[in-house]
Amino acid sequence: MRALFPLMHSLGSLLPALVIFGVLVIVHEWGHFIACRLSKIRVEKFSIGFGPELFHWQSKETRFSVALLPLGGFVSPAGEEASKLGPEGPKPGDFLAAPAGARIFVVISGVVMNYALAFVLFWFVFMIGRPLPGTVVGGFVKGYPAEASLLKVNDKILKVNNVPVANWKMILEELDKTSGDMIRLDVARPVANGAAEPLMIMIRPKVEATKDIFGKPFSMKRVGIYPDAKVFITERYALLPALQKAWETEVFQTVLTHKAFFYLITGRISPKNLMGPLGIIQMSGQAAQAGIATLLQLLAILSVSLAVINLMPFPALDGGHLIFLFCEVITRRRLNPVLQERITTGGFVLLMVLMVFVLYNDMANMQIIMKIKNLLHLGGS
Repeated sequence: MRALFPLMHSLGSLLPALVIFGVLVIVHEWGHFIACRLSKIRVEKFSIGFGPELFHWQSKETRFSVALLPLGGFVSPAGEEASKLGPEGPKPGDFLAAPAGARIFVVISGVVMNYALAFVLFWFVFMIGRPLPGTVVGGFVKGYPAEASLLKVNDKILKVNNVPVANWKMILEELDKTSGDMIRLDVARPVANGAAEPLMIMIRPKVEATKDIFGKPFSMKRVGIYPDAKVFITERYALLPALQKAWETEVFQTVLTHKAFFYLITGRISPKNLMGPLGIIQMSGQAAQAGIATLLQLLAILSVSLAVINLMPFPALDGGHLIFLFCEVITRRRLNPVLQERITTGGFVLLMVLMVFVLYNDMANMQIIMKIKNLLHLGGS
């Protein structure tokens, strides 16, 4: 029976994940839908999810549906596939009858909506405030310099190398900037009656070779402390600073995602680092437990990632469609639409293969396969 508990915990993360997947898909596809309407292109179907329909409703010209697998969605404009057109060709209101500029507008609108959603969410999170670990020492890592220093648990770090710090992130940033052989910590130590005793403590850091999130090696100075898990501070900004912070964060996440794909393609990081739907489900549950700000921040980061991925010049993605359209604009000739459909179909098949791989990768990383084997072996006892 104990083998069942991790699986039940994973299921408990499903609801916030469904909300995240649903919002991302709806916002992206809504961008395509609104662009079609503005370009006077009829939309035959707007689907949230893939596979068999769970339910649907019909408007004057569009069938809105919710399907079984909530891992994506699509908007089907009328006259999008040349192979399904009659001998008369595309009619007014068909996607292929619209000018190239209008079709580019339709294709790009989903990505624009994802970026807009991320920006608004980042701005909102910075306005309401996000929780960050405070500067109170919670404990020491065995074998590291801080353990043998004069630093004690419950000491509040005020400055690192004479630089004031307000949260644990700032402490780590200042430790990374250290150029000398010693690190100076100014701390406040609790004493009787709620008072605090100011102290200055010098620690010689341990230099370690490590790797960043992309597997790139670098040296890091560590003293071996971690924050008190019960002490948090709220990072909050006023209206205009929050807007600037949201923009900076969106740019940072965009660059980070591009770097991740570049390192993946060039072999600098392993494909095993890819996270799929199951990994996102697990992260969503953890983010939901941490609070609404953390969950919204995760949604914003995933929205940026979805935008970056969709702009990749790969058939079946928005970026692949844009390549075809840009070629049409440059050559002033419409490319063979049947050939485009075949290339797009091939790209979709490759995406499905990649999806199977990341699902297996998720299951391996989360040890789901082993848990299921254990559950079957125990017979549910």
